[in-house]
Amino acid sequence: MNSTPTNPTAADVTTGAERALAVEHWLLLAAPDVTKARQEWETLGMALLRCGGRFTAICIPGAIVHAAAGTDAPARVDAFLAEVLDGGPVFAAAGLDRYYALVGASAVRDWDIFGTECLPCGCLLGVPAVSLTEYEPGVPYWSVPMDSLGDVCLAAPLADMVAYGRDRLAAPQREPIERGTIS
Repeated sequence: MNSTPTNPTAADVTTGAERALAVEHWLLLAAPDVTKARQEWETLGMALLRCGGRFTAICIPGAIVHAAAGTDAPARVDAFLAEVLDGGPVFAAAGLDRYYALVGASAVRDWDIFGTECLPCGCLLGVPAVSLTEYEPGVPYWSVPMDSLGDVCLAAPLADMVAYGRDRLAAPQREPIERGTIS
C-alpha cells in the first residue's frame, strides 16, 4: 500500500521571502532592461516595467478608492482592497492620489470603466519594489502585495469596487443634524 504523507515537510513549505523573490523575477520579465530595473528597485524603490505582455494596470483615482473604502486611512484602505479584490495586487502612488491594480494583459480589450484608465500595451509603468509593502508618506508601495507570481486582480470585482466608489462620491453629502435644531 502506497501512502502519501499528509503533513508537509520543510521542503514543501514556501517562505514569504521565496514567494517575494518569485514575484520579483516574474515582474522583472516585463522590464525593458532587467539589470537596470533591478538596480532602480534597489536604489530608487521603483522601476519601469512594460505593460502588455504579462499584465497591465488599471489606474484608479484615489478619491474613488477612498470613497469605496469609506476612509482614506492607508491601513484601512489596504485591508478593504485586499478583501474586495480577493488579494489581487494593487499599489498606491502619487501620495495616495492614484492606485494601480494589476490585471491580465487582455483587460485592454474590454476595460471601459468611466473614471479609470487601462494602460495600453507597451506603456511603461513605474512599479514599486516588491519589498515596499508599508505605507510611508510620499513613497509608492504595494497596498495589496502580489502574493505569488502571476496573481492579478479579476476585472469584475475591480469594476464593482470602482462603481461603488463613484456612486459614493456622487451621493449628496448630508450635514450632521445637531440635537434641538429641528422644529
